[in-house]
Amino acid sequence: GDRFDANGRTGLVLGAALVLKAPVTALIYTFSVAVMPNLAGADDRTFVATMQRFNDNPVFQLTFTGALVLTVLAAVLQRRHGPGVAVRWTVAALVLYGIVFAVTLGINIPLNNEIDQAGDPDRIADLAHVRNQFEGPWVAANIVRTLFSTAAVAALARALLLHGRSTADRKARPSAGAPS
Repeated sequence: GDRFDANGRTGLVLGAALVLKAPVTALIYTFSVAVMPNLAGADDRTFVATMQRFNDNPVFQLTFTGALVLTVLAAVLQRRHGPGVAVRWTVAALVLYGIVFAVTLGINIPLNNEIDQAGDPDRIADLAHVRNQFEGPWVAANIVRTLFSTAAVAALARALLLHGRSTADRKARPSAGAPS
């Protein structure tokens, strides 16, 4: 009936949120453990030019925002159709990812904008200064994003698992008016 359809939609939205959030987390993680440590050894011009190139990526922005929107939608759907066991894990995922979103908007994006606005690396008088203003704070903020985003993926995976279990339990239970 309608309850099962609502549960099916909620599971689909939870799954879609996880499918978007996982690669976002993987990319943030990759920057923490591979990209930034490897760029740490690069000269200032290479560092600035490389970081400027990373900023032109609309796919990341769409996926990053879509994961947040879908997690909000999953929480709303769960609350609308009765507080299930999965709702608290979805809300936890939302809070954790909200922190990632806030750090990104409050620290990483402004730093990305500043390094972009520094202009052509061949025309920047003090590349070391531009790099020093960017690298430390950006790396620290990205480590925070990595930890909270990973926790958000785990919470969302738990929510999806519990949602699936509760949906299966409801389907297995005979309805009140059904003959035995």
